[in-house]
Amino acid sequence: MTAHESTSDQTCPPASSATMTLWRSVNCLWPLAALRDLEHWMLAEETVAADSGQSEAPVEKRLMGRAAQSAFDLLRQRWPETRRLCVLCGGGNNGGDGYLLARLALLAGFEVRVIALTPEDALTGDAQLAAIAAREAGVETLAWPKADEEAADALLKGWSLLVDALTGIGLRDAPRGSVVEAIERINHAHQHGVHVMALDVPSGLNAATGAVAGVAVEADVTLTFLVDKPGLHTGRAELHAGHVSLARLGAARVLPEVVAQSRTAALLAEDAVQRLTPRWLESELVPRSPLAHKGDTGSALVFGGGPGLGGSVLLASEAAARAGAGKVALLTAPAHISASLTRCPEVMARGLKSGPEGSSHDGFAVLESQLAQASVTLVGPGMGTESLESMLWGWGGMSRVLAAGQPLVVDADGLSLLAWRASEGEIIRRDDWVLTPHPGEAARLLDCSVADIEHDRIAAARALQQRFGGSVVLKGAGSLVASPAGVLEGPAVALCPYGNPGMASGGMGDVLGGIIAGLAAQALNGGFDARQPRSSQDEAAQARRVTRAMAQAARLGVLVHALAADRAVQERGERGLLAGDLASYMHLLLNPRARDAHTSV
Repeated sequence: MTAHESTSDQTCPPASSATMTLWRSVNCLWPLAALRDLEHWMLAEETVAADSGQSEAPVEKRLMGRAAQSAFDLLRQRWPETRRLCVLCGGGNNGGDGYLLARLALLAGFEVRVIALTPEDALTGDAQLAAIAAREAGVETLAWPKADEEAADALLKGWSLLVDALTGIGLRDAPRGSVVEAIERINHAHQHGVHVMALDVPSGLNAATGAVAGVAVEADVTLTFLVDKPGLHTGRAELHAGHVSLARLGAARVLPEVVAQSRTAALLAEDAVQRLTPRWLESELVPRSPLAHKGDTGSALVFGGGPGLGGSVLLASEAAARAGAGKVALLTAPAHISASLTRCPEVMARGLKSGPEGSSHDGFAVLESQLAQASVTLVGPGMGTESLESMLWGWGGMSRVLAAGQPLVVDADGLSLLAWRASEGEIIRRDDWVLTPHPGEAARLLDCSVADIEHDRIAAARALQQRFGGSVVLKGAGSLVASPAGVLEGPAVALCPYGNPGMASGGMGDVLGGIIAGLAAQALNGGFDARQPRSSQDEAAQARRVTRAMAQAARLGVLVHALAADRAVQERGERGLLAGDLASYMHLLLNPRARDAHTSV
């Protein structure tokens, strides 16, 4: 039985207090099934109050009214000069939120119009009560002119602010009919300078996945209710959600009880997503011990950059050093050594000659020797995809890295080699690695299309992790990190809502791989503070520690990479941002308490 099929009398393993706190925090993105549990709980409270003899509060004083009040407060804060707004209302509770927002605006002296896609007598429940309350307050309500573009343009013309209250999270399939027409007219107005605010979720955007089937509203601001949703921060969300704000609507008061329910707890344990934040980053990175030396902070090996492909490993090895690894070694084609020494002499670069085993050009022997000394190895950038085991640059080198049994970060050509082996029937699965595919590489690893990956990025990240083990970083807008369940506190999947289009340039993935490897070297060597030597552990405990260290490094690396790019863009802009620009911004991010760590001189 899946979590979605669970019943109220089922039990799940008790969550730790830290996990329970995370589920109640704004950094937890809830699955929609658990959100429905929360909604039902809050609505049930209102029903119990009415059944106990208290007079039932009017709809504008209940949950829907609180949503409308939060929306009105936000639009006045965001657009303080605006005194005119047009609200497009659908047939469900999202439409009810819109009717009550229009009522509030009218009572505050705004000029208001509602465009209704569903007649009032076809509405039900609180949505109908909201429409009646708006009408009785004097809100002008006009019906949507179906299949009449000129009439629709006339209705929307002249309004400086449009509010999307069409579907919210209730839309399960692609929008149809009048909803499509309304979304297209909203987007047309938005492209011509009209502000757009979406209630709960931009209509047409999948709140769970961030996918769009057909069309979706393009909003400047989305005010989401009760809890945050994953689909507002990954996939197509960047094009549609705009700035996302959260209105709890009193949910914080009941969350401790709701998340303690067995069904809701099971849903959260299986499908919740952690939202990575700068505050979380600060909590993970602490100042180093004054006695720390480079042996305490791990050794990272970068292997790749065959003949003519040196740029990627130069970026990756420098990023590993900038991320704080005590020692970084680079094994690459001899032609790239001088460039590495010039760019970053702190990296110990060595040229590998590709010749027969046992000869004077035996790069395999050097590789195996270096692998034995490394805490973690980054493999793949510029590796080549030659399938012959006798070739150093390709499967030959990759197979030796895999055989060494050291923790790995696998990127680029390394992922292509894993996909090739999978297509041959050999699924290589490990717990001690981090894979970092972009959607194209993810599609090859799962033998599907890029469209399949983007249709549900969270499901794709989970599928990759289940198939190949370890931790998987699915790159893209709203990058995701999927790790084995129970390895880290809280949800097994984390989402990074930071980053920007300036990162669409060559080498960004190489830098990310280097950052993760550099952080993993430290985490594997006892943690980021390196206060004391690692205690001896049995084999199983050691394996768990390695899996956890790699998962922690993956999340930290993705967040640091994105935040560094955002800082760079704030100062320099998006166009022309280079992967190598991120190093200087990483330094402060990786040392959040640096100003307090040492006495000033």
